[in-house]
Amino acid sequence: MVNFPEVHQQARFIVMNPLPIIFLAVLMGVSAPPPVKLSGKDLGQTVEMTVGGVLDIILEGNPTTGYVWAVASVDEKILKQVGKTEFTPARKARGSGGSVVMRFEAAKVGKTRLNLIYHRPFEKNKPPIKTFEVKIIVQ
Repeated sequence: MVNFPEVHQQARFIVMNPLPIIFLAVLMGVSAPPPVKLSGKDLGQTVEMTVGGVLDIILEGNPTTGYVWAVASVDEKILKQVGKTEFTPARKARGSGGSVVMRFEAAKVGKTRLNLIYHRPFEKNKPPIKTFEVKIIVQ
């Protein structure tokens, strides 16, 4: 025998609780857009993103020389760095250069410039040997 008030409560739970809808959306493949990936070729470009979007900057580097990529300036209310800078060597040989990945997330609607510098942090009075800049528009 079915208890109708109990069935009514279950139906109300499904309608009032958004979790089943979110679960179905995930099952259907609805997900966040893939990260926007930029490299040294994209110097000076303008990038449009949505709030929550991810930006990966992939640049050549070699931290064994003491040089590192670092954020020189950005409005962190609009675009914030996520995690630590990652380095992947191009070869297995010790001291090899490779790819440096810096990941950012669009946090808020607005415009900002992302300026990166390639420098030795311990050489205080020397200019960076490379720079990278893009304009970011978060909608």
